[in-house]
Amino acid sequence: MIRNLKMVNIFILLIAVTIFSGCVSQEESSIAAPSGNASQRVNVVTSIAPLGDFVKTVGGEKVLVTVVVPPGAEPHTFEPTPSLMMDLAKADLYVMNGAGLEFWMNKLLEANKDMVVVDSSQGIVLLQENEGEIDPHIWLSLHNSALQVDSICRGLVEVDPQNKDYYTKNRDGYLQKLEALDVELNRTFAGKKNKIFIVHHPAWTYFARDYGLIQVPLMENEKEPGPKYLGEVIELAKKNNITTIFVEPEFNPKTAEVIAREMNARIVTIDPLAGNYLDNMRNASREIAQSQT
Repeated sequence: MIRNLKMVNIFILLIAVTIFSGCVSQEESSIAAPSGNASQRVNVVTSIAPLGDFVKTVGGEKVLVTVVVPPGAEPHTFEPTPSLMMDLAKADLYVMNGAGLEFWMNKLLEANKDMVVVDSSQGIVLLQENEGEIDPHIWLSLHNSALQVDSICRGLVEVDPQNKDYYTKNRDGYLQKLEALDVELNRTFAGKKNKIFIVHHPAWTYFARDYGLIQVPLMENEKEPGPKYLGEVIELAKKNNITTIFVEPEFNPKTAEVIAREMNARIVTIDPLAGNYLDNMRNASREIAQSQT
């Protein structure tokens, strides 16, 4: 009997250590929140870092933000951890990207059925990618991100109505910045004769639509390409004097590196999941524009 009790105690201890370690890991992958009394802030969980940046911008000092998918992870293959489920159990608001990105969403909702859920894809015209599936990379359009920011503002007001004016003011200020950047990018790409840019993974479809560009992916139907398709891409690159391939830190760049040698092209990393949204979109746009002769 005593031996059994000891085994139970050891088992409980191991669980506690595992949970604590998981919490530390999740804390490190979260967007930093401002100092202050955490109990007076709205506890918000969101799927990816760009959405976390939107929440932080609108919520300011009134929110505490946790990002579900840590830096470097791929949302398409992500699996929620036990520590994440514990974080969600304490959340007031969950902001999801929607558009099919969070296929693991049901597990998260089971952790806290009382939290308010905002689907930030509501009201956005969704594009299809290969084989009729919805392209979930909606935040990579400044027009779409403005709608997402507005949805986030409404969610925060629903959870914390007494600070409605604060959230609304922050939203309006950010929407002005998005609009200004959109004007800047329209001007940048309007003068480009070559509209083609080559990417490893086709994440920039909404961005390309906004500015009349043509995104050419190395991946064929979300899979590594066959020799026939690669030959077509290489021929297209040579014909249009394209010497850049864009890759993402979330994907293995091996295929892109092989093709780059064939094209005598350089590899440039642009991250669709970077946290500082405005700076990241401006930098990615600059790189894409410079690749177009």
